[in-house]
Amino acid sequence: MDEARRRLGPRTVKLAAVVALLIYAVVMLWPYLVATLVRGSAVTAWTNLATAPIQGRAPARLPPPGTMVGSDGVLMEIVNDRLDEGPVKLAEASLVRAQAAVASAKGFLEAMQELDRDRRSLMKQNAAHYRSELDAEIATREARVGMLTVREKAAASLATRSRGVSESGYRSRDYRDDADMRLSEADAELEAERHALERLKTRRAASDDGLFLGADGGSLDWAYSDRRDAKTEVKRARLQLEQAEAGVTVAQQTLDAARESYRLQHRAPVLAPTGAIVRSVMVGNGATVGVGDPVAKWIDCHELFVDAPVSDAALPLIPIGSRADVILEGASHWRHARVAQLRGAAETVGAADLAAVAKGRQNGDGQVLLKLEDEAPGFTVCPVGQAAYVHFPTAGVLDVLWARLGLR
Repeated sequence: MDEARRRLGPRTVKLAAVVALLIYAVVMLWPYLVATLVRGSAVTAWTNLATAPIQGRAPARLPPPGTMVGSDGVLMEIVNDRLDEGPVKLAEASLVRAQAAVASAKGFLEAMQELDRDRRSLMKQNAAHYRSELDAEIATREARVGMLTVREKAAASLATRSRGVSESGYRSRDYRDDADMRLSEADAELEAERHALERLKTRRAASDDGLFLGADGGSLDWAYSDRRDAKTEVKRARLQLEQAEAGVTVAQQTLDAARESYRLQHRAPVLAPTGAIVRSVMVGNGATVGVGDPVAKWIDCHELFVDAPVSDAALPLIPIGSRADVILEGASHWRHARVAQLRGAAETVGAADLAAVAKGRQNGDGQVLLKLEDEAPGFTVCPVGQAAYVHFPTAGVLDVLWARLGLR
């Protein structure tokens, strides 16, 4: 009897130690085992808030929750029926005034150009008359030069004969001096006439180049004074037209800006990605909203995540970017995901940001948010809210046990 008790003592101690170790392991690994057996993870997506882009009224018929956003990306449209159209009307009136100013400036320019054409025509007539008079005077001068040339030759011949007669003693010296004097006068008169003829020819040649000079060498008023005035008036008229056209450009730009501003403030769509699903509508039918007021929430089922509760002991074993395997409730195949975010138990992301949260989260559990890799096209319906189980290769049961025991 005593020997049996002695043999039972060490065996009982060993058995009790093994039982205690098993109980400790179960206690330490209970969160991990619960997550494995219960499949407490959930497929989720980010909840996005849609706000009113302008002040106005929501439509009378709002999209019900679950509605899919079409290819135009319009979730709903806000209309402001009370928007003042006064700035547009003022801009339109300014454009009309600017266009009238352009029409007036064009009329003034055309009148000045017509006046300039008349002045040019008159100047051409004056120029033709001026050249005709010069030609006639040149012809007269040339004839007179010819006559004076003959006269100068006769005087020279007479002076020669007078000099011979005087030297022979038949006439006095006064007779020779009188002949020489007449020759000098003929020479002077011929030279003066030739000089006048050259000046006339110079003025005539200058007139062909558009330079009209008077007898005193000054410019003629009819050729330059009126022309300068006409050019000045035409330039002034063109400047007024350019200023008026610039005013039209500014008025048109102002009108375009006023119309665009009115369009943007009168009617504006609330946008969401194509294929997004309306999660909830936060305003009533026909309700008045202000700029930035929340009107709806939507999710994008093309960007799916899995919210997985993980014990604090396993959380350090899961690096961001690492790969994990996910199986959805009722599914028969595993899907691949990568760790996108980690949160400790004190800062888990909840329903305010996610469309669905894991149901298996216990006090003290952290959070792992995983992104499903290219899985959205494989779903016939959006799986947000569906339960799932996540397997982390780097956080197996033994890895968690060693972490709990501080052996890792």
